[in-house]
Amino acid sequence: MSRKEGESFEKYIEEYESIIETINSLYNRKTRMEEENPYYKKVLDFYHKFIVPLNTPEHYIMEVYRFFRKLRPFAHRKAVIRIEDNVLDYYDALMIGSDIRAGFYSGLCRKRRKGEVLNETRFVEVVTKCYERIVPYLRKPIQETFEELAKLSGELELNLIITQRCDGYFLYSKIYREIINFVRIPCKEISISMKDSLDEVKIVCDKDIYYRRITRYEDLFALYKPIYEAYRKFHEEWSKIQRKNDGILEKMRKVLGEYALVNNL
Repeated sequence: MSRKEGESFEKYIEEYESIIETINSLYNRKTRMEEENPYYKKVLDFYHKFIVPLNTPEHYIMEVYRFFRKLRPFAHRKAVIRIEDNVLDYYDALMIGSDIRAGFYSGLCRKRRKGEVLNETRFVEVVTKCYERIVPYLRKPIQETFEELAKLSGELELNLIITQRCDGYFLYSKIYREIINFVRIPCKEISISMKDSLDEVKIVCDKDIYYRRITRYEDLFALYKPIYEAYRKFHEEWSKIQRKNDGILEKMRKVLGEYALVNNL
């Protein structure tokens, strides 16, 4: 390599290193702006202070499930009843005994078939929708209490969706051969739902739907203001629902207390 070629190559390296320094400097500046986004901090603060302490649907389902468990055994003699309207998904029957199980009618009628145990959510859903079919096969002392609890559980509100329209954009990161390209995708609306994780936001764009955790400040940089407004609305609405649901749980406790008093439990 000639001296001229060597000097040319050195300048080539210097230019390359200068570009790298510029990229690093811009990337650090970008990260700093993302972390210092005032609405990013407001969203996280509001989420931890007001959203995390809220009672979730799982809280109410577990409480209701515990109430019903206090009435066990539900029956001393096994009974199998058909259930229609797709309440049990692919099963078509319930077996009432010490517990309530699901299965196929033909199988549950056999002596050794025990059926499938219902998890807490499915149990509450089934007794709420099917109590009129179930009650006649229960032990006499618990029939009235079981029916009252089932009716009250049907009054619980277990979901809320808050939708916030927005004119911002969603940053979608494309990585190709270790190079990150950011694509700006106009956003139509965002939503927060009790059925999803509460720290996750649904983003509706023209053609696609994305889900992102609120800590993904890189993607959500321009959306934190509408996210903050959505959380405020969500907290306001769910607080009303929570007060209603807590009142229903209190009624269920009284029903159980009366049952325990009458039956000397």
